[in-house]
Amino acid sequence: MRCSDTARPPVPLIHGGAGSLESDPELREKRRTFIKNLAASAWPELHRGKTAVDTVTEVVKRLEKSGLFNAGYGSALQSDGLARLSASLMDGERLKFSGVMLATHLIHPIELARVLQNRTESVLGPLGAQLLARELGMAPQNPALPERARCWADHLERPNGTMNGAGTVGAVVLDHHGHLAAATSTGGGRFNFPERVSDSATVAGTYASAYAAISCTGIGEQIVDDGVAVRLETRVRDGCGIVEASETTYREAVARHREYGWIAVDHKGAWSMCWTTEAMLCAAISADRQSPVLGEDP
Repeated sequence: MRCSDTARPPVPLIHGGAGSLESDPELREKRRTFIKNLAASAWPELHRGKTAVDTVTEVVKRLEKSGLFNAGYGSALQSDGLARLSASLMDGERLKFSGVMLATHLIHPIELARVLQNRTESVLGPLGAQLLARELGMAPQNPALPERARCWADHLERPNGTMNGAGTVGAVVLDHHGHLAAATSTGGGRFNFPERVSDSATVAGTYASAYAAISCTGIGEQIVDDGVAVRLETRVRDGCGIVEASETTYREAVARHREYGWIAVDHKGAWSMCWTTEAMLCAAISADRQSPVLGEDP
């Protein structure tokens, strides 16, 4: 599926993960409403002058806090029963990427990624993330919902059961000043091998420059193999608009039987939401469309 348009800045896009359609209609509607309302609330703040970097950070933080997605509070548990969270942020104006991988006992890895924007170190692993959280005075928090723990316990008894559910969250923004930023956060894949690393804290899954901003979601290994975010940015840097770049990348993904998606916006205000999976919860809003455009309603 694809949804795209061109708009006057500011332009925020938000996603709540790509994958199979949520089997619980009530939960699906809660997530849909949350994404829609979040997009609607983000735009006025941008219109009043909030920066792209601050906006994507705050949007992702709200997604992490909601408990509705596989990020922050509500993250998936790996096969050993521990939630390991990853997040990244990229400031397109400064070409600065920052992130943390496999952080434990916290809700907001995006806060650590934001702090690292002003550090020499760009990306920290599990121990570094824990030490940074302590330095910042962040109290340990359990990101696992009770239902996640029950699901993990059920998996021990039925390891071949289904693993459907919400995925990675992310946001991209073109602000009033023409600056771009992207942020992504994830709780990882359910029941993965301990310390498996996803794409979210890599430039394959999150990238921004003066040309485009992209946040990806889906099967992380495939996103890394295809270098999706940097591939899209490179195509825009080389002269394509983000819509054309997304069309080409989408066709390649379908041909390779990939299962992922992305949201993207370029420096001219063109934006795109694409996914090869059954569903991807996403929304866009701008001065030209002040009611959020949902990816499922192009």
